[in-house]
Amino acid sequence: MRSEELKAYALDLGVDLVGIASAESLSTMKPTDNPLRFMPQAKSVIVLGHRILRGSMRGVEEGTNFSSTYFYFGMEWPELEFLSKNVYEVACFLEANGFEAMPLAAHSVNGGRDMTFAMEPVAEAAGLGAVGKGGFFMTPQYGHRQRFALILTTAVLAGDQPRKVDLCQDCDACIKACPLGAFYTAADGSVKLNKQICATCPNGAVTYAAYQETDRYAALCGRTCMDVSSRKIVQQFRNPFRKRKVWQIDADGNHLLKTPGEVIQ
Repeated sequence: MRSEELKAYALDLGVDLVGIASAESLSTMKPTDNPLRFMPQAKSVIVLGHRILRGSMRGVEEGTNFSSTYFYFGMEWPELEFLSKNVYEVACFLEANGFEAMPLAAHSVNGGRDMTFAMEPVAEAAGLGAVGKGGFFMTPQYGHRQRFALILTTAVLAGDQPRKVDLCQDCDACIKACPLGAFYTAADGSVKLNKQICATCPNGAVTYAAYQETDRYAALCGRTCMDVSSRKIVQQFRNPFRKRKVWQIDADGNHLLKTPGEVIQ
């Protein structure tokens, strides 16, 4: 089977992003992060991605609607319904051609009893993008607005080359936007995220059983990243996302408003 044939099939199903990593390209990953430990005989890893609708974050941005916009259309259904269906169909396609195919969701959904893996290094090895300063996986097409799942397969497919994606160059807007001070600079100069502080965020972050970590896409840091990076990505919109002062709640529960890009001391 050719990689081009499989990619065309996936895209025809409605997948927005598809990349392939060879088993060899993942050989330097930590064993506890590497999905190949679930299927050591796999020769290729197929990464499929669905965009997160910008409009699913509109209610959170306005502070008017959370559950019926972002929770369903931005978080739960894109990964657990829409993307899962596409992963299933691609796995069926591989099995119909005589190859083993093991589908994997990006997150554990059974209370953590599964062994987990690191999705971002696999997506990077598959040539789809790279992790930015704020910890979001960034793609040229959608910035941070996508969710991934993958398929381990015995099919030998030509892997994609990692690409340099730096949508964060000369930008730290997401870091400055955090009203809780959850980001900090480590001894090596890199930016880190205090996950315990992040988990308490009342600014659009979501804690949900299907996710190992706090979902930050629609949090203030994520929405700020989306607004700023929107001018650098392939998918363009006629109007800017951020239209007015931004609501936020600080660590003491105080409600604040700030203009886009402003840092309140």
